[in-house]
Amino acid sequence: MAEPYLTDVGWSGSALRVAGAIRRDGELPAVPEMELVLRERDGGGLLRLPASAAADDGLITFEALVDVAAVERGEPLPGGLWDVDLAIGSPPEGRVFELGPERAPGLDTSPQRRFLPGAVTVAAYFGGRGTLSIDVGGRSHVAGTTAADGVAWDERREEVVITGHIDRRWISMPVSGTLILTERRTRDTFEVIAALEESDERLGYRAALPVTRAFVDDPLPRGTWDVALCIGFSGMHRELGVLAPGDPVDVQVWRRFRHVRVASSAAPEPLTITVGRA
Repeated sequence: MAEPYLTDVGWSGSALRVAGAIRRDGELPAVPEMELVLRERDGGGLLRLPASAAADDGLITFEALVDVAAVERGEPLPGGLWDVDLAIGSPPEGRVFELGPERAPGLDTSPQRRFLPGAVTVAAYFGGRGTLSIDVGGRSHVAGTTAADGVAWDERREEVVITGHIDRRWISMPVSGTLILTERRTRDTFEVIAALEESDERLGYRAALPVTRAFVDDPLPRGTWDVALCIGFSGMHRELGVLAPGDPVDVQVWRRFRHVRVASSAAPEPLTITVGRA
């Protein structure tokens, strides 16, 4: 069976219109039964919405509306990240296809936002694999990993400097970057701003971790800290686990009248910063 492709994705009020087509072949009836399937990526939510279908010159066209303000029994689409698929045929014999990797030339792939009552941001966007998703609420979601280009010790400022980049193609209009460190035992978090630098193909980032003193914040406390990068864009947030580069940092710093070891992990491990432990 041929893959369906998208011809239109756009908002009309609080309803997202999803339209496309699929080439007819011997496996498909003249006008097959179709549904839009919304799957909650980080949970067990599943919604099936009707999609209309019609025959058109060797193609079967389809269209569906996702009213995020009243998607089921008048209730809004719950907060979270929802992947949008197309089901062709009745379960269990029917097949489910991802929507987005195949799409018409010129289709706008930039994130499209709407705002619901209560200042809730809803965005339809194409993710890293080109698949269509709906983000409700803009909460941070895990989106894979990225390898740091370097971890270095700034002796003058007494900071650990982490630099890296991500592929510019999977993210649009970044507006903020934050390095989030999570202590492995207590699950406490420590955040610093990651400065962003854009180019056509990559988005560079640079963050400095104070480990002895800071002009505004306290230094990174003792512990073993897992490192993640959170990118904010178009009302959404994506969190990437950071992988360690080949050359780690391992220094002794003077802190609170004693020497304390500050060390980072090395590739191919996830990036961790350890303060005060062997």
